Amino acid sequence: MPTYSYDSKWKAKTYATPSKDLLDVIKSNVLSHQERITKTDPITKEKTTTTINKDVLLTTVVNSSMMNYTLNWIESLKRTDQNKKFLVFAIDQEVVDVLTHKGYEKNVILVPKEWLKVPLSSDFTLWKNEDYRPITHAKTLIVERLLYMNIIVWFSDVDIVILSPHILDAMLVQITDRPNTHMLFSQEVEHRTVNSGFYLMKPSKITKQFMARIIEKQDEPSNEFTQQKIMNRVLKAMFPRDYVKSPYRLMDLLLYPNGKYFFKMDLPTRLGFKPLMVHVNNSTGDIKEASLIKAGLWFLE
Repeated sequence: MPTYSYDSKWKAKTYATPSKDLLDVIKSNVLSHQERITKTDPITKEKTTTTINKDVLLTTVVNSSMMNYTLNWIESLKRTDQNKKFLVFAIDQEVVDVLTHKGYEKNVILVPKEWLKVPLSSDFTLWKNEDYRPITHAKTLIVERLLYMNIIVWFSDVDIVILSPHILDAMLVQITDRPNTHMLFSQEVEHRTVNSGFYLMKPSKITKQFMARIIEKQDEPSNEFTQQKIMNRVLKAMFPRDYVKSPYRLMDLLLYPNGKYFFKMDLPTRLGFKPLMVHVNNSTGDIKEASLIKAGLWFLE
């Protein structure tokens, strides 16, 4: 694999202004986050603090085969009073139709064709299926575009259940209280690999270059890796793993458990933790739904 060390001279891409419809739906769904910036005068040493507003967008990318999981994800947002502002990027028209029928017409939009590189399947895609990689590739492309709109991207797969109304505040504390933190990832394996299905990412030269490197690798004709594997390889090659110098932080697996931690090992429950979310990423198909039902996390009748 090529060496993807961070390049301070890297030039950001230039994209055309998105359509008014897309800009309007994004604008109507962004959450406002106030960030305090403290600067020290080099001469007087006096500190001044200013507050600036940042836009945060909770978003996901789905096709119609994931419709029930999407509705369950939305219901989890509703139960935590977070279902007013989020945006579903729909791969096919059926997603738009169903969510419109459910009253969420302001929270869904078709993925702009010019944002994609290959046509995407609306069928259910198993992990490592030939249609799986293009869909995960699309997620990277969409997140990259949002970063170029100066948006803090809160990305979530829909096989996730949100359990706390304070989850965004908790993540924002992590990503803002340490200088030079640009990304916050959920974990696949404790302090070894990140999970590409749930993360928070600031718009910056660092994150834009990071996503560009992932896309470059995904675009290689010989590529057989999933988005998550590529993301981990680029992350490890591009940035130091030193806790202080690294531009990313990791979410605690007891508060943001993956499927193995929650459904197989039952760690948060056994240790008395109340997770902020749960990701049922350790199974597929009917087993995935059955796991959520058994845990009382399937909210559809």
